[in-house]
Amino acid sequence: MKNLKSLLLLAVIPFVVSCSSGDKKAASAEEATKETAVDKVEKEFNYPIPTSFEVTKMLQDAQAGFVLGITNDAENADQYVTAYSKAVNLGVYGADLSYASTYNRQQETMDFLNASRKLIQSLNISSGFSMEMARRVENNLQNKDSLINIITEAFYDTYTFLNRSSQERTSLLVLAGSVVEGLYISSNLVISSGYDQKLLDVIAGQKSQVSKLVDLLGEFSDDENVQKVLPALQGIKEAYSKVGDKLTAEQFDDLQVAIESIRTQIVTP
Repeated sequence: MKNLKSLLLLAVIPFVVSCSSGDKKAASAEEATKETAVDKVEKEFNYPIPTSFEVTKMLQDAQAGFVLGITNDAENADQYVTAYSKAVNLGVYGADLSYASTYNRQQETMDFLNASRKLIQSLNISSGFSMEMARRVENNLQNKDSLINIITEAFYDTYTFLNRSSQERTSLLVLAGSVVEGLYISSNLVISSGYDQKLLDVIAGQKSQVSKLVDLLGEFSDDENVQKVLPALQGIKEAYSKVGDKLTAEQFDDLQVAIESIRTQIVTP
């Protein structure tokens, strides 16, 4: 199996943003750098599932608002002590970072960025999330295209490290955390909206990525840490098997129970 690129999946590469005329030259240089990195990755690898950014962008397109309190508390990052909890919650914070960035929540973006940096450094993965990088983010909070490029660069550095060191299991755990958090955010927005069909469609649209994730994890089913998430994800896949093009309220309720259970298990320190 090809080495997985899950940390790159946490990056929010697909943003397409306009810039003011005074910043066009700098933004053009930033964009060229980003495109070079993206082109290099796309030539070598295929992304196994949609990015967490794509999920949160679908939520925004469905006119869901940003809801405070449904993301993982950034302060919890200090309480994750095992390699397993650090890896899966790095995925969780990656999805939370995508969510906050999509909705232009500047303080939350910084909080989740710092939480991600702590876990990456604790896992000895990469130096991409440095103090200098955090400073650059803080200085570009008003400039979304530059901000996204900086975050993308940091996650790309992390991805490169994992790829070159063949840490597929760690990549899969990160990816699992990202998928679960995307489902959790989506399901909470469905409930707060009173089961809006557009948001139910977003949940339905995540069926294939859950199936692919289960298949990828299944290749390492003998791994102790993989077994901490695989059975619950298989349960979500089974619940999805009853879902067609449209997700009914009853089908959603079954999914939501399974999503809530695994998400609680993952984020609880």
